[in-house]
Amino acid sequence: MVDQDLLTIFLALTALAILIQTGILVGFYFVSWKLSHQVEQATQATRNILGPVQAAAETLQAVSARITRRSA
Repeated sequence: MVDQDLLTIFLALTALAILIQTGILVGFYFVSWKLSHQVEQATQATRNILGPVQAAAETLQAVSARITRRSA
């Protein structure tokens, strides 16, 4: 027969290990959610900065093309 005290200790340790693993997974979830949110904000900020830069580059390209056509 199995000793009841050892079985109780084993089950308690197993339950504790499962709770610790659950806590770690929940922590990973919240950290990844927060990181994802920060990446989304950084992406949006980059779009806000690069939008005008892209428009200026396109304008400069058009002006360069006009100058090249007139000088040729």
